[in-house]
Amino acid sequence: MKSRTTLILVLVTIVVGGLVVLDYYKGTTTEQAETKRKRILDIEARDLTHLEIVRTNQTIVLDKAGDRWDIKQPLAVRASAGAVNSVLDELEFAERTRGLSEKDVASAKLADFGFEPPRLRLTVQGKKQPVTLLVGGETPTKDALYVRVEGRKGIEVADKSIYDRLNKNLDDLRDRVVMDFVPAAATRVEIKSADRVIELTKSAATNVEPRWVISRPLAARADQNKVSELLSALTNLRVMDFVSDDPKDVHTYQLEEPVHEVTVWTGDIGRTLLLGHSPTNDTAKVYAKLRSADSVFTVPTAGTEKFALQVNDLRDLHVLAFREADVHDIELLRGTNKIHLAHGDQGWTLTAPVVIPAEDALVHQMLSQLGDLAVKQFTADVATDLDKYGLAVPTATVTLQDAATNVLAQLLVGATDDTHLLRYVKCADEPFVYGVTSNIVEWLPASPLALRTRRLSELKPEQITQLTLQRASGEVKLNRASDGKWRLIEPAQGVLDNDGLARLLDAFCQLHAHDLLRESADKPAEFGLDAPELTITALAGDKNYTLTLGKVTGDGLRYASWSDPALLVTLPAGNLTPLTKDIVTAPTAAPAPPTNAPPAEVPVPVAPAE
Repeated sequence: MKSRTTLILVLVTIVVGGLVVLDYYKGTTTEQAETKRKRILDIEARDLTHLEIVRTNQTIVLDKAGDRWDIKQPLAVRASAGAVNSVLDELEFAERTRGLSEKDVASAKLADFGFEPPRLRLTVQGKKQPVTLLVGGETPTKDALYVRVEGRKGIEVADKSIYDRLNKNLDDLRDRVVMDFVPAAATRVEIKSADRVIELTKSAATNVEPRWVISRPLAARADQNKVSELLSALTNLRVMDFVSDDPKDVHTYQLEEPVHEVTVWTGDIGRTLLLGHSPTNDTAKVYAKLRSADSVFTVPTAGTEKFALQVNDLRDLHVLAFREADVHDIELLRGTNKIHLAHGDQGWTLTAPVVIPAEDALVHQMLSQLGDLAVKQFTADVATDLDKYGLAVPTATVTLQDAATNVLAQLLVGATDDTHLLRYVKCADEPFVYGVTSNIVEWLPASPLALRTRRLSELKPEQITQLTLQRASGEVKLNRASDGKWRLIEPAQGVLDNDGLARLLDAFCQLHAHDLLRESADKPAEFGLDAPELTITALAGDKNYTLTLGKVTGDGLRYASWSDPALLVTLPAGNLTPLTKDIVTAPTAAPAPPTNAPPAEVPVPVAPAE
């Protein structure tokens, strides 16, 4: 009995499993099949290329080419792909709530269901034969509609909302994008107003990224971000209302003489947008049209405000145009004083008037300030009298060159204006005079000291062979023997802290100034250098290097002097602990005898023999 039951269960399992496998390989699950059965139309929206919507008062015909939908009737205009696809999706996924068979409707007339004529007729076509859906009247319960697929005998009942989702008028389906172009593909822009024309052109250079320049009414660099914002404003502009499609209405809405006329070229193809005035009763919108089309529409006033501009609104506010990575040589002239820097594998080096490593961070800061130097005033577009601006004999001249000694940028710095708030500057290769903040002279280096490395020496601890530490309390002198070990010379007795000495040497060789005050061998009393707390002299090769530590400032720095080259500097006081700590201690005295030890034996005199 048990065997028979087991056999039946096995057979049932095989049958069920076979049905599941069959269902899987047929590609349609039972659930999918049920969903498909509920759908009114057997179509796939992505395959459709033709759509007709017929209402009692209007017929709209649309065709698809590639990814683009166009309205063919009653107007030849571009359609909104999103709006069309929304209708097609509604058709694909429209479901019946119940159906009436041919037998159910045999005794009724189509007019009884609202199909003569239907309130809405939709025809679609793609890879298959055309399919037409008729939307009729309401059911007696008023919560549903009768729908019918043309050619079928039966009638379906669908949710009442299907009519609202499919009933789209011409304006619903029209593309509301005002200017359809890719901003990155634009090559020229022209903005015409009653009193001016501004033209922008994208450079066609092959070795650098194309950049926008102003070509009218003057030749100047353009602000790349502002041009991008202008193009984005055009591509983001959307139609609010379609007003008229009659070509004669260009006069009615005063667009034959627009307020602004904006033309964008992509290659040889230009598109022109005409922007007019606001309706008398609504300042939030303005009339507009494309020159190549008849349609008049409105767009948001806020979206057109960017086109009411002057040429200076689009000019590049950077005085200098260069990339820091391209700069390999810098020359600064202030009167007869010249500073020259060169960039190499080891970073920046001062090559004139002295040869010494430069502080890379300071050179970077200077280049950043030059790159960020912003125009505060467009003073003159054609400067015929440079002396008027102090530019005939500049206060300072900065020249930037690349690795091939090509001049990347040259800045002339002139006089200040009457308010002393602006200073006049000029690029050598441009005719313009700009006004910039007057403090440029303050941050431009006046001497090599401002750019030289803050590291006081390139010494290494193993190079030092003699060390002298001079304090008010005395002198410590050390020599390194041939075996590399240090010997205490002065004081004559003492214990050397070798770890402390190693830390001192490391700190001495890694000295970085916080500020370079001036080049001087003097030791001013005002800095506490006339009576220093500590003077350290190190002998390396045949040269002595001397550090003298003075007073501590109120902001955690200590004044100091350095000998080679002679400098007055400040050093971070917190970094000087290894230098100021004693590295020699006095020798330990012999221990005193214990207080409880027995007294030493005293020899007793012995009387001489008689």
